[in-house]
Amino acid sequence: MSTCEMCGREASLVKAKIEGTELELCPNCAKFGEVIARPAPIYTKNIPHSRPVQRPRRKEVLQIVVDDYADRIRTARNKLGLTQEEFSKRLNERASIMQKMEAGQFKPSIDTARKLEKLLKVRLVEQYDEKGDMPVASGHQSKSEGFTMGDFIKDKRKK
Repeated sequence: MSTCEMCGREASLVKAKIEGTELELCPNCAKFGEVIARPAPIYTKNIPHSRPVQRPRRKEVLQIVVDDYADRIRTARNKLGLTQEEFSKRLNERASIMQKMEAGQFKPSIDTARKLEKLLKVRLVEQYDEKGDMPVASGHQSKSEGFTMGDFIKDKRKK
């Protein structure tokens, strides 16, 4: 089923010529012009329907930079005995960016965190399964900290 170019109805359409313009129209609107072509009848064979192929569902994994990334970066850099300038040169990053990361003012991207992990030999990226309730690597239960919308609703009702 298609949409009539004149009235917008969903119907099987025919080609018709109205005032010199060829349009695809429903049978009601085709009366206003000259029918040029009718749709060819559709023949269907009785083909047994097969079941759709079920593909295995891929598990989605979410990667997140850990909250205490600044302390981990600073501690690992100091263990290596590197200054911030030397460290930033090894990473091909600006020294100001590294200073902000160590101060906790700039959270690194996943790619940058992976580079830092390789150089510092520390874990900065955690992977969570598709439910988001359990880190894949560590296996411990993590609860969200802070004030949630549910907490707000509960507290609002108490007042």
